[in-house]
Amino acid sequence: MSTLSSVREIANAGTPSFSFGRAVALLAGTVVVGVEAIITRSELRKSRRQLAELDDRLLRDIGLDRGTARYEATKGFWS
Repeated sequence: MSTLSSVREIANAGTPSFSFGRAVALLAGTVVVGVEAIITRSELRKSRRQLAELDDRLLRDIGLDRGTARYEATKGFWS
């Protein structure tokens, strides 16, 4: 079960329309989802940097050319 699913379950639970515990759980879930997104983007950026460092022979092996590798490597953090 994903974190987002867990947050949705808590949000849809049969609790009163507002409770401190529910608010804290929603906030914590939101923070976890945000941190997961940042970690994922960071890993993607690292992979793109590694792609830029491959030589032409290795790029050919994976079906890419230098221009495509350069294009991917220059994408921004949120791309």
